[in-house]
Amino acid sequence: MKWSRAVLASVVVVMPVVACGGSSDDGLNGPGVGVPIDDIPKKLGAVTCDLFKGCFGGLYEAFTLGEDCETTYETASRDELPKLKAAIDAGTVLYDGTKVDGCIAAIKAGGCQDNPDTPECDAVFQGTVETGGDCELGAECKSTNDYCLVGSSCPGKCAPREQAGGACKRSDDCAAGLTCSDDTNKCVKPAAIGAACGGGSEPDCGFGGFCIGSDDDAGKPGKCLASDEATSGKKGDDCYAEDKPLCGPDLRCALDYDTTAMAIVGKCAEPAESGGACALSIPSSCPAGEYCAVAPMTVTGTCTKSPVAGEDCITASGIEDHCGPDLRCDGGKCRARQNLGEACESDDVCYSGNCLDGGCAPGGGCG
Repeated sequence: MKWSRAVLASVVVVMPVVACGGSSDDGLNGPGVGVPIDDIPKKLGAVTCDLFKGCFGGLYEAFTLGEDCETTYETASRDELPKLKAAIDAGTVLYDGTKVDGCIAAIKAGGCQDNPDTPECDAVFQGTVETGGDCELGAECKSTNDYCLVGSSCPGKCAPREQAGGACKRSDDCAAGLTCSDDTNKCVKPAAIGAACGGGSEPDCGFGGFCIGSDDDAGKPGKCLASDEATSGKKGDDCYAEDKPLCGPDLRCALDYDTTAMAIVGKCAEPAESGGACALSIPSSCPAGEYCAVAPMTVTGTCTKSPVAGEDCITASGIEDHCGPDLRCDGGKCRARQNLGEACESDDVCYSGNCLDGGCAPGGGCG
């Protein structure tokens, strides 16, 4: 994960939804055997969020004020079930409910890895479509090294996952150990903890890592640090600088304008109180459901109630497209996040993260 002088609005962490299918039976071994298909989203949400919290520590909570991780990921996973169930009924995916708990245990044991290879999860579902065959979901592909490559229209074709440098839309399109870069939409091998990162020449850090000390403008790489080491700034320490660690999870990097240096500087400080004085901070210093409404040409202001559904998004003074908890800015208005098939103008408002032709579409495969 990259740390730069740009105001960091949020920590965006993406985990692929485990592609498990289902039918009127619970599994290949007969009705009532193993984990029912409809129980998978809750299990997946729990293990995913435990993993996030373990890898990012208190920093994850600091950047997701007011939103429940489990609800978000359970909803996103449940959104995908109808198409997966249809694939089971069509015979293009076989589901074994007895393997689900093994998959969940493998995810938990894998720790902070990018797009890990988990044979235990491959055993939960078995695609029946050969390489080169038609598909609408990656789960339909027989080879676990394939994904559903979709061109300009559906159906797609089962094709080998992309190697480093290959075009991608999400990390599931890439071979194990690679991720899809948001900057280039190419598969890349992320930098490991302790390795060089950023600076315009090195890759970004992998899951759970933070790039400290890089300067893209100067071509200076930094070093990937784990959450505990990266968030070691104490109250009063300098922050908002490439060579400084992030503030501790219970602190915020409060910004100020140094008139002598003619530059924005930052100090690690306590969060602001509800309705109290605040500064533009990384992450926000205001409690959940509030934002720092700053005076013009300053970086200080007052914690103010965030916009609710139907109100205009806040975009001013270092704040971009801000809405209250569980809302997203879509077409300039704050809206609740949308399920598959519901109207959208931006990817962010969809639980799937994919707004296609004005409607929320699955994150991978065909819409």
